[in-house]
Amino acid sequence: MRLSSIKLAGFKSFVEPTKIPFPDQMTCVVGPNGCGKSNVIDAVRWVLGESSAKNLRGDAMTDVIFNGTTKRKPISQASVELIFDNTQGRLPGTFADRNQIAIKRLVTRDGQSLYFLNGSKCRKRDITDIFLGTGLGPRSYAIIEQGMISRLIESKPQELRVFLEEAAGISKYKERRRETQTRIKSTRENMERLLDVRQELQSQLDKLALQAQQASEYKSLKSQERDLKSWIAILKWQSLEQKQAIKAKEIAKLNEKLAFFNEAHSGHDSILATLEHEIKHFNDGYEQAQHSVHRIETQLATLEQQKVNLTEKKRQLIEQSQILKSQQQEVIEAQDEQAEYVASSAEKVAEVSERLEIALLQLEEIQLTNEQSDTEQTQLEAQYNDAQKQYQQIHAQVQQGASQLAQQQQAKLHVDKRQAELLEQADAHHASMLENDLAEAQDAHHQLVQAMAKLQSQAGKLQGQEQTNKEEILQAQTHAQKALQALQEVQSEIKALSRWAEETSETSAATMLSQLAVESGYEECVEAALLGLTHLVVEQSEMNTLWPIELEVPVDSVATKISSGLFPSFLTKIKLCAESTDFKSCEQFLLGVTVHGVIAGDNFKAKAKSNEESGALKRYAQLQSCHTQLPHLQQLAEEAEQVVAQKRIALEDTQAGLLEIQQCVHEKAQAIASHKTKVEMLDENLSAWREQGQKIQEQLDAIAQERGEVIEQLELYTEQQLQRDELLAQVQETQQLAEAKLAEFKQYSQSRRAALQDAQQLVHTTKLASQQAESELQLSNSKLEHLQHRRDEINQRIEQTQEDIVLCEEPLAEAHEDIELLLAQHLEAKAQKQTMLDTLNQAKENLFQKQAALKDAQGEVSKLNESLQQVKLEEQSLMIKAQAALEPLQELGRTLKAELAQLPEDANLGQYQANLNRVSNDLGKLGAVNLAAIEEFEEAKARKTYLDTQLDDLTNALETLEAVIRKIDKETKTRFSATFNQVNEDLAELFPKVFGGGNAYLELTSDDLLESGVSIMARPPGKKNSTIHLLSGGEKALTALSLVFSIFRLNPAPFCMLDEVDAPLDDANVGRFCRLVEEMSQTVQFIYISHNKVAMEMAGRLTGVTMAEPGVSRMVAVDIEQAVQMAQA
Repeated sequence: MRLSSIKLAGFKSFVEPTKIPFPDQMTCVVGPNGCGKSNVIDAVRWVLGESSAKNLRGDAMTDVIFNGTTKRKPISQASVELIFDNTQGRLPGTFADRNQIAIKRLVTRDGQSLYFLNGSKCRKRDITDIFLGTGLGPRSYAIIEQGMISRLIESKPQELRVFLEEAAGISKYKERRRETQTRIKSTRENMERLLDVRQELQSQLDKLALQAQQASEYKSLKSQERDLKSWIAILKWQSLEQKQAIKAKEIAKLNEKLAFFNEAHSGHDSILATLEHEIKHFNDGYEQAQHSVHRIETQLATLEQQKVNLTEKKRQLIEQSQILKSQQQEVIEAQDEQAEYVASSAEKVAEVSERLEIALLQLEEIQLTNEQSDTEQTQLEAQYNDAQKQYQQIHAQVQQGASQLAQQQQAKLHVDKRQAELLEQADAHHASMLENDLAEAQDAHHQLVQAMAKLQSQAGKLQGQEQTNKEEILQAQTHAQKALQALQEVQSEIKALSRWAEETSETSAATMLSQLAVESGYEECVEAALLGLTHLVVEQSEMNTLWPIELEVPVDSVATKISSGLFPSFLTKIKLCAESTDFKSCEQFLLGVTVHGVIAGDNFKAKAKSNEESGALKRYAQLQSCHTQLPHLQQLAEEAEQVVAQKRIALEDTQAGLLEIQQCVHEKAQAIASHKTKVEMLDENLSAWREQGQKIQEQLDAIAQERGEVIEQLELYTEQQLQRDELLAQVQETQQLAEAKLAEFKQYSQSRRAALQDAQQLVHTTKLASQQAESELQLSNSKLEHLQHRRDEINQRIEQTQEDIVLCEEPLAEAHEDIELLLAQHLEAKAQKQTMLDTLNQAKENLFQKQAALKDAQGEVSKLNESLQQVKLEEQSLMIKAQAALEPLQELGRTLKAELAQLPEDANLGQYQANLNRVSNDLGKLGAVNLAAIEEFEEAKARKTYLDTQLDDLTNALETLEAVIRKIDKETKTRFSATFNQVNEDLAELFPKVFGGGNAYLELTSDDLLESGVSIMARPPGKKNSTIHLLSGGEKALTALSLVFSIFRLNPAPFCMLDEVDAPLDDANVGRFCRLVEEMSQTVQFIYISHNKVAMEMAGRLTGVTMAEPGVSRMVAVDIEQAVQMAQA
């Protein structure tokens, strides 16, 4: 692949559409300085994706657009298109089969930048991806601009590594690695968020699981309760139905007996008719009595059921009342807590209000002080204005004198001009040339001397800075060593004291020493006063009894020297003495002890022997002090090391700058010597020509006399002007003093204003705090009111429940009274029934007496009828009870047919009744139940399952990305290592060719092949320099070219652009450079800018850039071979 041509339109100085063809392997772009040659290379760099305006020699990206000239207007956009010949198929991917690739970039004045690939709009990244690994890019080694040679050879190791990575073709891997790392970072962030959500969801699941379990249990129990109630009702109904069926059979049997009797006694119809009439009359009365008894029994059953229902409802209301009372108690406790918080908030509001008042008082004081300061400042400003007016008056006089002085100087110039005209008459043309040359030489010499002085001054400053940096490094190293030594000493001391503390501590419980904090200097005294109890273990449960918190401590006791912590109460009975002879026993003190640990009594004094356990208090205090000092000393040591590193970096920068300035000083000194010789020669020539003008001197005498008079007058005016200048300086000094005093006072006023602002800020902050405290108080009151409202609601519900209980009591009492009344009526009806039965029996007895013949038959009929009626009544009673037994099914919304189908075969009424009682008790124990918890639990569980799946996916993705990173790192290491070794070999081969000897090599700054920088070492023939910075400009250029061409050998880019890289080279080195370029042009296309004739002759095609119209570049191309053929013809 090679660059075929460049199309420019509106790019920098190429305002008109311009096409620059590159048909040859070597094309040289030539032209005068400033004609726009380097804009060609900037155009290529810009299209390849350069985004820094600085690297394109501009301030903004729109600076690449033609900005107009005196004859042309600015244009609105710029575009550059590169045409590549890809017949060799070097581009990767889908572009390998394309013979030609066109890449275009367009920018408008509004900053919009567009990229095009083969005429289609694309992204910048698409352009970058095409050239990854090919050696082309906005900052690759294939484009070497002015100054880049020196920057390349002096670049940092990490910057030099970029060129090798591009040559190795791993820049695309690093780009992918950055993308992968970004994805890994994003994946880890997503995992962290998922873990947080998952953890929060798990806690919700735990709560919902318990609630769901309770809800499930509640539903299960309620279902059991409903089933048991239904089955109990059905069992009762079945039992009654069975009894009713038995009664129906008895009725059928009695009817059969009556039918048989009637058939057997059909001959006694008339007698029976009479008897039946009487029996029917008595029977009717008996049936009415029987019906009354049945009616009363039915009413009793209904009232009994109502009583049971009311009793159950009353029980439920009582349970609800108990629950409401429990909630009422919780609300009361919450009210008490909130009331305490309201009280604390009110105290906080009062405290903040007090702080606000203090801040307002401080603000008023500062405002009063500022007003006084403003008054004083006004007075100083008035004094300054008076001084300034006086200065202006004297300055006007000085200007007037200067005007007079200028007139005299003008007169002197006029005389000098006449004198010069006479001198010019000798040989005006030649003398003028000599004077101009001399003036130019003197001016150049003066500029060089000034530059030399400036460089020497800079060198002196840098030398002083170097010495200062060395001294600062020495001081910082000393300080770091001291800090490190102090840190090591403290660490050693901590280690020794900690080992002592571990050896002396037998248990993990607190010893008496560990609970004491003693004033410094009194450790030995307190330890002696403890009488050997220092290492006793104090149990936590006994500390409040053995070591009282509040004691009345005598002033002279040892206990006063314990600054904090608990202590044994007997220390209050030991006196602190100045000397052992000062102690006298009394009721208040038992013993005395001195500061040095001497114990004294009535008739003795003693001092504890020193051993390994003595001085423990002092060791504990020393250990605590060391632990306190350790973080500070560690911080000091780290800061000292950082300061040393910073000073070393500053020293290296200073030394590099000093080396560069010394080299410049040497070059300037050579130039000064050359110009000095030139000035002396021109001065001698001018003197020779002036000797020939002696004849004209006589004509100048008169003019000289006149000039003398003018000079005398000029000196007079000059002296007067000096006097005025002195007076002006005095007034100016007075003005400066006033101004300095005013500035000082303004600074003081500024500090007062700053204090005022601080005070205002304090007031503002305090007001905000007050508002916040009041807001918290209002919120607390609002919460308290809400709790009171909640409490009132609960009270209302309790009262309503009590009213409902009372309302249940009244119907219950009425039902009880109705039952008692019905029982009485039932007894009365039974008695009436018995009476009617007795009457019937009596009538039958009378009938039997009167009608002896029919007595037996009628008696039998009577018995049968009585049995039949009794059985019918019992059957009707069972039917009513069976219907009443099915009422719970209607309340539960169930049908008899469905429940009969679900009724177990081994159903037992007693067992079901016991189970119902147990289920009711279990329901009562559950309390309040969240019935929606089951659905919420299932939703949360489904969400957690989804999150677990997402987390697994993220984990797998993270593992995949990390595997990709490892693969990229492995491939990068392999390629970089191979590239580094190959470039090193090529550099070792090319360097001697370029220099005619010597050696150069690359070395890694670390063992990490992924991040290690690359540095270059070069030793030209006959030199043993240790650093690349000691090479001259030409040597650096040749070394950089050797490196670039070594990279080109390994991974030749499609083309190489060089911008005046041969400028620092002499003719011999230019020849070597040209031979090397010509050799490499067999495989690489070269486009270079040069002013050197040897380099121009080497090119196969010359492309000239001209600027006939100011600010507008145009192209002129010359084919060297065609030109030679035309010349030969």
